[in-house]
Amino acid sequence: MQPLPTSNSGKPDNQQQLQQQLQQTSALYSMSMLDPAHRRGPEKTEPSSWTQLRLFLDSASVTNWELWMSTRLFYGITTNPTILEKDGQRCTLTNLQRLCHLGEDLGVKEMQFQAWGDSAQSMVSVALDLFGMNPELVVVKLPCTLEGFQAAALLRESSVRITMTGIYTASQVLLAQSVGAEYAAPYLGRMNDAYGNNKGFHEVVEMQRILHAQKARTRLLVASVREPSVMASLAAEGCDTFTISPAVAGKLFAVSYTLDAVEAFEQSARRMGAYDQDEGATTSTLLHRHGANHSGP
Repeated sequence: MQPLPTSNSGKPDNQQQLQQQLQQTSALYSMSMLDPAHRRGPEKTEPSSWTQLRLFLDSASVTNWELWMSTRLFYGITTNPTILEKDGQRCTLTNLQRLCHLGEDLGVKEMQFQAWGDSAQSMVSVALDLFGMNPELVVVKLPCTLEGFQAAALLRESSVRITMTGIYTASQVLLAQSVGAEYAAPYLGRMNDAYGNNKGFHEVVEMQRILHAQKARTRLLVASVREPSVMASLAAEGCDTFTISPAVAGKLFAVSYTLDAVEAFEQSARRMGAYDQDEGATTSTLLHRHGANHSGP
């Protein structure tokens, strides 16, 4: 899907053109939802009852995308201009379109790109181009500012999917819920840095309680998570949506006691002939026989 038309400056010429863009986006989104021929993203299925958890990878590194998306543990990818700069990616519509295609090819269910601009109107213009790349895949991030909410209100009228980001207080979650954002993204680690005494953690818990009490459809997308243990503690408090860096993702698989146990298993298997080539059937044959003969629990 081609980006929606803008002027040479990348901004609508006037309010009438902006309204036209919004109407076009609404029509394109409706078409993509109804007609499979217009879908670029992965096929949507009913939400699994297995888990409500959603993990996002907070990175613009394609190398890291290829590594971590191959685990099938991550629901999607989140980025912002700072992450793009850190990972050496240009913050341009052309490059983000390229990244969108790459994410789609890797099986990403959602790609989150952040709109930029110094006014609500300029953010709306960029957001329309971002969302128009693939309405089935893209969620547009907007800052939790007056201009950001003004832009969000206009975009939601055209069914553009929104994440309100840069949240630091529980009261801001009320605003995100009110505007119809799909996600509200607090920066946990930075909140702890700013407030001290782990107050950021308690503020995030309060945010989750608010959304639960209000029976809100807005998900709390907890960002700036620095340790897996903190993510687990928040999950125990009801949080079910997180975005983590590749470094934190690596920590999830670097539990020394687990690695020691696996090494002991392998040593025992080797001593007991598991790798001998002249005994028994291959693994694939054993699996085949198990499947063929299995007739009960």
